[in-house]
Amino acid sequence: MNNQDIDADFNAKLQSLTGLVPNSEIFENDVIIVGYMKSGTTWFRNLVAGVIYGVDPELAPYKLVWDLVPNYGPKRPYYKRYSTPMYFKSHDLPQPKFKRVVYLIRDGRDVMVSYFHHFKTMEEGKETDFLKVVKGKKGFPAACKWHRHVETWLSNPYEAQMLIVKYEDLKTNPVNELQRFCEFAGVKRDDAFLKLMAEKASFEKMRQKEALNGMGLLTWPKEKAFVRRGAIGSYKDEMPPEILEVFLRDAGETLRKLGYL
Repeated sequence: MNNQDIDADFNAKLQSLTGLVPNSEIFENDVIIVGYMKSGTTWFRNLVAGVIYGVDPELAPYKLVWDLVPNYGPKRPYYKRYSTPMYFKSHDLPQPKFKRVVYLIRDGRDVMVSYFHHFKTMEEGKETDFLKVVKGKKGFPAACKWHRHVETWLSNPYEAQMLIVKYEDLKTNPVNELQRFCEFAGVKRDDAFLKLMAEKASFEKMRQKEALNGMGLLTWPKEKAFVRRGAIGSYKDEMPPEILEVFLRDAGETLRKLGYL
């Protein structure tokens, strides 16, 4: 028996005993929820937990949400397959194995503000350089600027089935955007149910849930809030003009293409 056979045998036994599946095993009809960091993936995972699995997003602990909609990648070597298709979250650039993708897009200026505050919390006691955040020199994916991530996904190099959801549309008309998602996912939900799920996954409700149960993230300081403002246009009062100017030099064309300018 070679190493491949041994690995396959081990994985089969593990799955039969625990339901755990290697993270590398995703199916063609699985759905990958992708966005640049701070583009709404945490919010959307809560919505998916409600819309697809029927759990109450207001009450379901974040650890349950992460279990139902797991991260795709090497940091979580196994996941529990509750359904087929499964729903995963990723910040990666396009991959051939990502066949069905929900791509979340948020105004890059608001993304940069939120990402800056993310690092400010993670690096408490150090001076966080806003310029490095804007230039893509910090964070994940490594050395990837916001506009490059967006443009690469819009080019869809591996011809995935792709649904594009804008963060701002999801905030202003959640039922319509969730119906688009349901159609893409191949499920039927009525408007009243989707409205309820959107209300229960509001930023206010998510903040309350975090305050009560925490985020279930080992790397995040327990005393700091992960869910922050979530506001549209937060860059207007939080992004210094000189930082905005640098960002617009790189990302202005992409912002204009997406209707943000």
